[in-house]
Amino acid sequence: MQLTDELYAHLEAKAGAFSKQVYGLRASEGGKGAAEFAQLLVHYGYLDRDSAGDIVAGQFGRTYVNLGKTLFQQELIAKLPSELAHKLRAMPLYRLGNKATVGMVDPADEKAIRSLESLLMSPISPVFCFEDEVESAIEVNYRTVQDFDKLLANFDLTPFQKEEIPEAQLRALLESKQLVQLSETLLLLALKDRASDIHIEPKPSDVLVRMRVDGELSEKLRLQKSLLMPLVSRYKVIAQLDITERRRPQDGRFAFHLGPRKLDIRISTLPTINGEKVVLRILGSTSTAAMLNLDKLSLVPEILTPLKRVIHQSSGILFVTGPTGSGKTTSLYAALNFINNPDINVVTIEDPVEYEIPSINQVQVNDKAGRSFGTVLRSVLRQDPDVILVGEIRDLETARIATQAAMTGHLVLTTLHTGNAIQASTRLIDMGVDRFMVAPALIGVLNQRLVRRICELCKVEYDPAPEYLGQFFTWRKGFRLPPLYRGEGCENCGGTGYQGRLGIHEFLNVTAHLREAMLEGKRYDELHTLAVADGFKEIRYDGFKKALRGLTTIEEVLKATTSEQE
Repeated sequence: MQLTDELYAHLEAKAGAFSKQVYGLRASEGGKGAAEFAQLLVHYGYLDRDSAGDIVAGQFGRTYVNLGKTLFQQELIAKLPSELAHKLRAMPLYRLGNKATVGMVDPADEKAIRSLESLLMSPISPVFCFEDEVESAIEVNYRTVQDFDKLLANFDLTPFQKEEIPEAQLRALLESKQLVQLSETLLLLALKDRASDIHIEPKPSDVLVRMRVDGELSEKLRLQKSLLMPLVSRYKVIAQLDITERRRPQDGRFAFHLGPRKLDIRISTLPTINGEKVVLRILGSTSTAAMLNLDKLSLVPEILTPLKRVIHQSSGILFVTGPTGSGKTTSLYAALNFINNPDINVVTIEDPVEYEIPSINQVQVNDKAGRSFGTVLRSVLRQDPDVILVGEIRDLETARIATQAAMTGHLVLTTLHTGNAIQASTRLIDMGVDRFMVAPALIGVLNQRLVRRICELCKVEYDPAPEYLGQFFTWRKGFRLPPLYRGEGCENCGGTGYQGRLGIHEFLNVTAHLREAMLEGKRYDELHTLAVADGFKEIRYDGFKKALRGLTTIEEVLKATTSEQE
């Protein structure tokens, strides 16, 4: 499909301030098809992928589905062989009622639609997807453990069984096609399962591979012990680590390209009594960073509205708190994207840089090179910044400099490890920052946790025991709670009843009352009482509301939170 003048006008209008550059791109790219041109706008940062997809899908009279954000029903995928999926440029998604939803590069291709209806044995509802999304979805979702086993059966381990292998020879062996395919297949299996971490753990007689999915760690594979050295060394080569060093821990990172996604993989090695243990953490990608949006982070209006008001301030410090892996960096970047525009200078200081965004200045901390958080932050303040994102407040030096920056006309967004929102103010003072600096600098604290989301394909209503609910809810005579839900467990969610995660939050809006109490050195319990009087609600309140909406379960909320009374 070729672009019409009307579509060009629509794309240019959506690109807003960049319309002149878009017009120049249009002229240079000539007769590009609608989808190709829209992808160019995404690539150059003029549009986010969802907006571009919606525009192109509208030309087909169809809906756009971002394959990086949707469900895949394995039972439906199994009906369409991967060879035909490639040929038809189509990816089965899920079945609703008697219709199967299929992502297609050309949802107007009637011949392909008839073929798909025959193969899937049902009417289909075509939706538009970009070609690179379809190809990468096929690459991931048709991957199986059996594929890994087949590669392993043909893998020659003999060259790796020598006691000493010269480094040059070892590097050549680590570039073999079979080993490259093995290492990539393990990553693809993790992506298929939506894993955040891969653990490669040497045991006395074999190697255990576990994956963390929706916060839970479970066994995925058991490999022969002789595969440990080549597999671990392959990942070390990609991350440019020392392959000859196996006696001390090492850390690094590498990029894994998959269609429109550039995945950052963080690697950590640890010598154990049975060999090197490796953890691969799958971080964000450029494409997802472009789409980070505060309105899509499951923040309720009672939290989202004051949060937006706070980050529009020209100075002050906003904390996002919570344990490791609770999505703090994602929330920080969503807040950053909300206020980022060409008129301000934004600098981030991170370890590591988890989301690469071309329109902002990002600095990677490197303690060995003398680039600590404190050192870099001092230099950044001489770079005329408007907004500074500090990955984490780890020490007194960084805490003091960040607080001073917030008091001298800069907006600082950062994270802190505390149990709840109110503890953030007392934590800085405990670290040694003067209370007369903390009180005027602090403008808000967002505290969050991640809980597992109920699987939509096996979600059922159930009635918990009244005495169980009585521990958490009180209600007047005649009042009845909305129905509660849980997942029964199905193929789609691996029998867990959950698929994906969502955030639960609490937000501390620092009012004049709280600021005065901080200056006076009030105790934590007094600060809590004042915050509640000003409208503060604990994180468990938000969690229970989301359970009552059928998004998660009471059990998940209880596991992730602690009430003030407890």
